[in-house]
Amino acid sequence: MNIIIKNWWKDIDKFIFILSLTLLAIGTILSITGTTDISNFETTYFMKRHLIFVFISVFIIIIFSIQDDKFIRRISFLGVIISIVFMLYIFLIDYEINGSKRWLPIFGFTIQPSEFLKTFFVVISAWFLNKGLEGKKYGFNIILPIFIISSTLLILQPDFGMTILFMIVFFAQLFVAGLSIFFVIILGLIIFIVSLFSYYFIDNVKRRIDLFLDPSSGDTFQINQSLLAFKSGGFFGKGLGNGILKNNIPDAHTDFIFSVAGEEFGYIFCSIIIFIFLTIIVRSLLLAIKKREPHSLILVVGLICLFGFQALINIASSINAIPTKGMTLPLISYGGSSMLSSSILIGILLSYTKKFSIKK
Repeated sequence: MNIIIKNWWKDIDKFIFILSLTLLAIGTILSITGTTDISNFETTYFMKRHLIFVFISVFIIIIFSIQDDKFIRRISFLGVIISIVFMLYIFLIDYEINGSKRWLPIFGFTIQPSEFLKTFFVVISAWFLNKGLEGKKYGFNIILPIFIISSTLLILQPDFGMTILFMIVFFAQLFVAGLSIFFVIILGLIIFIVSLFSYYFIDNVKRRIDLFLDPSSGDTFQINQSLLAFKSGGFFGKGLGNGILKNNIPDAHTDFIFSVAGEEFGYIFCSIIIFIFLTIIVRSLLLAIKKREPHSLILVVGLICLFGFQALINIASSINAIPTKGMTLPLISYGGSSMLSSSILIGILLSYTKKFSIKK
């Protein structure tokens, strides 16, 4: 066991690993201060659950980063199948939150299968697309139906933001794999059609877009409070636990966790968070390019696009740069499914950016 740990520590990129743990630590602090009065030392419901998920997340990152290509590919294929089955099952049960069927209640917890689907899909799509580069045409013929089924289930939940994110990530992988200009146009049209369909037939999407374009058309309390939190925080923030507006922002510990950071720690701290995300993304890409392996490059590009665009959507929503979207900030926001899924992503990322990848 000691030899395995030593070899693992020697081979993984320590910079990405430490930065990922830093995001988890920041998320723990923000989640605690975003859900309770820091002056009251009593451990709350959210604090307990968040800390449990943090410990599990660290374990998951280490476990997945140790694994070889064969194990990750097999567990990802199984993960995609299970996620799709669970997403189908959700439509059969009478359980929804805010008009959406995204969560599956299990033993007092709620699991969001789509969070795991998107990460595992990136792994198997990279493998099948690489098979296409090797001259085996069945790769694209297998992954395309899985992509269509997954996208359809996502939009039916409905989850417009996740659907667009899912499509963008797959598009990025196709681009790296040498997608022809014809398919670029086709995919662009598909995204455009899905966007139009969502706007005209999904009330929640239409309401949020209309509200973004014309704030006078509805209730903008949530985003107004978020912007006020940033403004009141200034450059250095009010200090840990001294924020007030976080108590007025719905889902401050999940969708608007960045607003909590802005109020209590200020613009500079928020800039540091963004810098950490960018550093993980750029460093992962450089390491993948250095390895000169098409499969690793397609996979890593998919993972960092998923990681980066999800962070971008969350941050942009909280500052009113785009319509509000219920999407978590990876490794930082409170939420078991999101945190565990992001940890799996980082673990796989570390595995494919190791100095010496083990392939079987």
